[in-house]
Amino acid sequence: MPISEAARGVTRADLIERVCEKGHMHRSRAELLVDTIFDCLKESICRGERVELRRFGTFQVRSYRAFTGRNPRTGQIVEVKPKRLPHFKVSNELAARIDQRRGKKLTATGAASGSRLHQ
Repeated sequence: MPISEAARGVTRADLIERVCEKGHMHRSRAELLVDTIFDCLKESICRGERVELRRFGTFQVRSYRAFTGRNPRTGQIVEVKPKRLPHFKVSNELAARIDQRRGKKLTATGAASGSRLHQ
């Protein structure tokens, strides 16, 4: 039984294919376009720059302090070093679209219209 695209997610190859179709361009050109966009995003984030994509979301680097933690398997105390990690915050518009789709799925499965999973 094949896995649906929604179940497996969207891959780089899927994005390239969609750019080919929507942009009416050859695969090699679409691949260059997708790779260039991702390279620009990675370079900006690695420099610590905030990357804002309107109607999609914002990427930025967050710094975390060092702390003392525990290994959950052994219980041994471990010193965790400070680190910087990328963080993504979804835009309000995209969050609303996602929530709207979730609402449609709820009514499609028989739940009352306007009902919420958690209140």
